[in-house]
Amino acid sequence: PAPFVNFGLVKLGNTKSMLVQITNQGLAPCTLTGAEVENVPLFGQDFSLTSQPPYPAQLGPRGSGSESVALEVTFAPQREWGQVSVLHIHVDDDDLGDLACTDSNNNPIPHEACLQLTAYAKESEIEVVPGELDFGVVTVGCNSPELCVNVYNLGTVAYSIDSIELDDPANPNFEITSAPMTPFQLAGGASFQVCLRYHPQDDTPHRAVLIIRADGDEEHTVPLFGRGTYTNDQVDVFYQPDRVRSDVLFVVDCSGSMSDDQQNLANNFDSFINWAQTLDVDFQIGVIGTEVEDTPGYTGTPPRQVHPGVLVNTSSTPKIITSQTPDVIGAFTDNVRLGDDCSNHEAGLEAAWLALSQPLIDDPQANAGFLREDAKLYIIVLSDEPDQSKGQPDFYVDFFRSLKGYRNTEMMTVSAICADNPPDGRYYYVTQQTGGIFESILTADWASTLQALGFDAFAAIREFPLSRPADSSSITVTVNGNPVPQASSPGGADGWTYYSDTNSIYFGDDYVPGKGDKIEVHYDAACL
Repeated sequence: PAPFVNFGLVKLGNTKSMLVQITNQGLAPCTLTGAEVENVPLFGQDFSLTSQPPYPAQLGPRGSGSESVALEVTFAPQREWGQVSVLHIHVDDDDLGDLACTDSNNNPIPHEACLQLTAYAKESEIEVVPGELDFGVVTVGCNSPELCVNVYNLGTVAYSIDSIELDDPANPNFEITSAPMTPFQLAGGASFQVCLRYHPQDDTPHRAVLIIRADGDEEHTVPLFGRGTYTNDQVDVFYQPDRVRSDVLFVVDCSGSMSDDQQNLANNFDSFINWAQTLDVDFQIGVIGTEVEDTPGYTGTPPRQVHPGVLVNTSSTPKIITSQTPDVIGAFTDNVRLGDDCSNHEAGLEAAWLALSQPLIDDPQANAGFLREDAKLYIIVLSDEPDQSKGQPDFYVDFFRSLKGYRNTEMMTVSAICADNPPDGRYYYVTQQTGGIFESILTADWASTLQALGFDAFAAIREFPLSRPADSSSITVTVNGNPVPQASSPGGADGWTYYSDTNSIYFGDDYVPGKGDKIEVHYDAACL
């Protein structure tokens, strides 16, 4: 590992975790006996060690396959300034080089390595999506597919983008393949893209950090991960869950004139939830307003406060409605009738972003527990006005996709019942980019609309992303050990289809794996 770990800029109220990989480079085993973060008064109290192996941890000799362990360090800033701390790592090895801790006389401390931790906390309108890039397993001597991050200025004032670089330019495993020339001005509402490639030099894990510096004092960091292998043959194993898990977020306009539409949604909610009950889905349902400006007072029937991005409830209903909620339809009816006393700044996409990102998504008083890692995420917007969220709609598409992984196309969808006018509307654009359903809020058949949304939200998974780029001619698929034929046409009902753009296997209607089924995909990894 490097002698320091740079967390870059972390917004107040957010957290950022980074992995520190400890690798034995010697030919004899060694033992990791402990680790702790030094709390530096005033300058570094917001770092913590959030994951570590049980001690003592045995590290095998180099090349043994057991020579590495990882520690997770988290930065959770409570104040706006730069912070520095130290991660102390205790090992039964004195040959620590420049990682050795030193005493006040600059003498090495036996059996103790030190890594400096640095971070800076402040508010910023710059958003980098996704927040990390995992290139997966790649054959030594081959290249990974290009992966990209998009950098957005959500504000109205230009930022100076000063530099774009890797933390160690000499690292031969990662390279920036495309990025704009720096310095340049990133106008308000504008964006740019940085693409990278991973080409491992050996069969060990590799890490790096992409650093984007802006306005002199901002460092936005993106951790990069990858692992090399000498094996081309690959078997990916998936299991269809015994119960589909689905987290459904309703984003409901609560400005003037929306009460009737909220009531229409409540009156026809049974057409939506019947699918979940018929298919025995493990669901969670939450409701937020399109409000992004915190306004005082109460609204809705029964009355409640609506805060930007915060799941709403009443005194008698839960924020998160589940299959265990005694009266699901009654609870949803109360939660969704937000009234029409919110502001006229309807920003459904921005409200959903606030709801699903830090700090709200981790706040027990707000939305903690709503977003489950292994559940589908289905967002439904109800509004009679165009979206007024800040920033480009592409930012919200990128952010929502990043929550479940870009290639997990069936795990995240945005749908809308809106008055947006296709094809120019922002809500319409986001639904099309995420494979969702768009329906006019003027529909005369709410029941059919909600039935279609329910089927989409609660259906079983039928597309599975592969872990490595596949040679399509080598793919074979089995379910519970039984061969599945390749479909006669792309997306056909009579078998599986390989989609190269998402590097995934899609099962047609006649071969969708059932509950608890084991799916195995055998293939040769393509060398790019």
